[in-house]
Amino acid sequence: MEQGLFTLAMLPFLAIISGFYVYLQSENTVPVFDKPITVITESPRIEELLTPYKDLLGSDYEGYRGHLYRVLTYSLHFLDGDETYRDVIESALVYHDIGLWTDGQLSYLEPSVARAKESLSGYGSEELQLVEDIIMQHHKFSPFTGANEKVVNAVRKADWIDASMGIFKKGIPKNSISKVQAEVPNAGFHNTLMEFGPRLHGYNVPKMIYEISGIFRV
Repeated sequence: MEQGLFTLAMLPFLAIISGFYVYLQSENTVPVFDKPITVITESPRIEELLTPYKDLLGSDYEGYRGHLYRVLTYSLHFLDGDETYRDVIESALVYHDIGLWTDGQLSYLEPSVARAKESLSGYGSEELQLVEDIIMQHHKFSPFTGANEKVVNAVRKADWIDASMGIFKKGIPKNSISKVQAEVPNAGFHNTLMEFGPRLHGYNVPKMIYEISGIFRV
């Protein structure tokens, strides 16, 4: 019942961001990536970086872990299997939402970048900038322009696909998305996203809207 009340309370905010719906759908008109998709379910790098957060994430762990693998799968598919920056993508993905748990903030992008930089000190300046761009731009409505934009946009589109549960397909066929969803279970990830606001702020809807608005970029 609480989740239902929260959903109703969030309707004004959902109405605001729905104004961007048409724009987000416009990227669905790009050429369809009809090449068979390779679903990724294992990554030593993801496991290495994510496992230390297992106790902190608790029951959210498997859901977040699955989200990382689905987004990684779509990202590499958009990059046509080019794994030049795979290690950096995997590292950025582990931290891209982590501020929700580590810092308890709905405006979690900057805290997530800070956590990433603390842990990824072995990267050079180019890799760290790419990590930061992936994290900071993954909720951007329009394409990112800048260094390594192809990589940043691949992850950005991939995250929109998974965050929307396939409503935004970004040119990936429905059957490919269904295949990814079947092979990497949701494990309650989207329920976790819906519940986070009340976890942190009860039903203080204005505060939730204020904080959440900070994660989006036009």
